[in-house]
Amino acid sequence: MKLTTGFFFLVFLVLPLTCCLAADMTIVTEENPPFNYTENGKLTGATTAVVREITRRLGVAGDIQVMPWTRGYKLLTSEPNVVLFTTALTRKREPLFQWVGPLYTVRLGFYARKSDARRIDSLEAAKQVGAIATYKDDFREQLLTSLGFSNLDSSKSPQSNLRKLMSGRVDLWFYDNIGPYQVAREAGIDPDEIEEVFTYEQHFSYIAISKPTSPMIVQQWQATLDDMKADGTFWWLTRKWLPPETLMVSERQPPTGRPFPLKLYTEDSPPSSYEEKGRIKGLSTEIVQEILRRIGQPDTISLVPWARGYKLAQSDAGTALFSTTRLPQREALFSWVGPLYRQRWGFYRWKGSGVDVPDIEAAKKVARIGTYNQDAKMQYLQALGFENLVPTNKNITNVTHLKRGHIDLWVSSDFNLPHLASQAGVSADQLELAYAFLNVGNYISFSKSTSPHVVRLWQAVLDEMKSDGSYQRICSKYNYAPQ
Repeated sequence: MKLTTGFFFLVFLVLPLTCCLAADMTIVTEENPPFNYTENGKLTGATTAVVREITRRLGVAGDIQVMPWTRGYKLLTSEPNVVLFTTALTRKREPLFQWVGPLYTVRLGFYARKSDARRIDSLEAAKQVGAIATYKDDFREQLLTSLGFSNLDSSKSPQSNLRKLMSGRVDLWFYDNIGPYQVAREAGIDPDEIEEVFTYEQHFSYIAISKPTSPMIVQQWQATLDDMKADGTFWWLTRKWLPPETLMVSERQPPTGRPFPLKLYTEDSPPSSYEEKGRIKGLSTEIVQEILRRIGQPDTISLVPWARGYKLAQSDAGTALFSTTRLPQREALFSWVGPLYRQRWGFYRWKGSGVDVPDIEAAKKVARIGTYNQDAKMQYLQALGFENLVPTNKNITNVTHLKRGHIDLWVSSDFNLPHLASQAGVSADQLELAYAFLNVGNYISFSKSTSPHVVRLWQAVLDEMKSDGSYQRICSKYNYAPQ
């Protein structure tokens, strides 16, 4: 078989990427809370979560080895394909390794016992104290050594540093502003018994990769991290452990990667979503707003007629629509996150009208059934062969039409009906269920072009909300009991 030049060029482009993705990486970390530490026998922490998500997206083996920092640092300096985290980028280290980040901005400072009246106001004053606790071969110890400190007391763990400080064996402890609470907890010490007495500087934390490693691997790691920052995954993973002001979701000042251009649409359909005093509210709206808050994304929700939103969610890239009923005929059209809530569909009549609907077939013989234009109930009934549907672009007009006898039945749900009736100035008691025909779930529907990582993140955050009780609290505001 004859192979063209173009084919060889394509193979040339594809092979390096495949090889890099298949490369075995030695991934190493230390016990350094809250970035990476063991809890209940499992490695966890902010950077641990980030690294695991990077390796998951790249499809590479992500087994992480925990070892003393000195041993991990030695591997990083001597072997190819070694990843070490969480690593501070310093002037001395910068040419030694390749870097993926930044992850966080961290403030370095000297800590003392609150009961110790002695205070320092400069590096020179710190050099004059008896002893300063430092973590062996850690960048903080390396930094003080480079600054000419000769009074360092080195230990193999931050917990040992803190115990020495509290016992009076050292005068100061040199550490950062993020870790002391966790270190104190693990050491059995009240963190309120220590305080920062002098701030030295801020630095940036990174993932370090050994120098002999292929630059393409490093580029892939960096691109994946940038994608995670853009789609909100980085923010969501790390803010569980770290103060928001420390998270480097941008490279110094300019943004890393373009923000994910997600457009969010909903409809006027209380209590799921509706406009009140110029603000979009509702059960589904508040759930989506909380997801946006947790992933650090802006609120870009627009209220539009359902037919328009449904069309945009199918035709426009990076679009989500809520709340969308998940039906078999819609399954392949979207990617789904949910459920947000569940509801029962039925045919409703004006009380005392005498319209009798014992089953679906009987409903097909009714003269006029009011529906909301192109919503799930209308599409469902059209698929069943209904030819007596009377659509409207504003659902509450169906209530008025039913009251005036312009339609014989109205297709609605137990979830929406009380609120729509109230909006139309009608008591829900004036309407009655003639026949219920389907139980359904309502979801956030994402356009098929949306990154699967974004969809996965949104589902994970919604699941988190259901686990921590925040979802239930939102539901209770709207008198909805999750099923």
